Amino acid sequence: MRIFIIFLFVFWFSYAEERVKYIMGVPVSVAAPEVDEQFFEPFRKVDKYFSLYRNDSVLCRLNREKQLKADKFFMDLLKKSIEINRETDGFFDISIGNITYRYGDFVEGCGFIKTDSYGMENILIKENQVFLKNGISLDFGGIAKGYAVDIVSDMLKKRGIKGIVKASGDIRCLKECEICIKDPFSDKPFACFSTKNDETGVSTSGIYERFRGSMQDNHLINPLTKKSASNIISITLIGTVDNTSLDAYATTVSVMPVERTVSFLNKKKLGFFLITKDCYLQGSFNSLYIKDLTFFSDLKECKETQINSHKNDRSKKYTE
Repeated sequence: MRIFIIFLFVFWFSYAEERVKYIMGVPVSVAAPEVDEQFFEPFRKVDKYFSLYRNDSVLCRLNREKQLKADKFFMDLLKKSIEINRETDGFFDISIGNITYRYGDFVEGCGFIKTDSYGMENILIKENQVFLKNGISLDFGGIAKGYAVDIVSDMLKKRGIKGIVKASGDIRCLKECEICIKDPFSDKPFACFSTKNDETGVSTSGIYERFRGSMQDNHLINPLTKKSASNIISITLIGTVDNTSLDAYATTVSVMPVERTVSFLNKKKLGFFLITKDCYLQGSFNSLYIKDLTFFSDLKECKETQINSHKNDRSKKYTE
């Protein structure tokens, strides 16, 4: 079995039964014995709550009305997003919906008034009430797919079912599986490897997923500079932490300077493959999560001087 998921191919010959649907604007799938419709309901629920592509979503209503009586499902992901914003010194920021909407097809669909305002300090929570101040709008696109993958994976685990859950580039392997990373510069794989743990999460992000005109004007916005990311072409994270966090981390490190990305991921002890326009890096902790690694790309491994050359956009906020 081989499925193409933006940046990843996944192979798992033990399970021929895989159901694929198009939800949340991406292909989502569950590969496991006796897959039925119940395993796709969490994807639909996440879409109904957090989509910026549908006028009737809970998020679109919040962005239009700037206030919401939120239930636990919405509040859990909102609080997780705020937690990761603090953890990443502001590099992960859901408050930049007024900027990121320009790179999607939901400009008219969601129907909220666009301003130049953003900033996590403008999110006010009072018990179960959420208020957006100063005209900000939220975008959960950097974390919602991982959230959905976690919910479906938990459903499988509670039933004692082994399988693979995928939402575009966010994947949960509930058994060892083989993954191939697509080369962003060609149609062949960049590298293939097997996971080595009973459960492994994978998440990808890249500047060529959504852009306007050129990849330099893409949807991955550095919230500290309000500019599109340009250093990292694609990044794949591997670990045993939840996919909600992995999804957010992949979004986060895509907009960091390369040397700060490496430092952050090493502190988290996550595996990774990072591709720039000139070279690639692999994480120091990859051996904790993967085995049987094979490279197919002609791209060379980055040298220290190439990493240091990406120390652009530095400011006091970048200083650790």
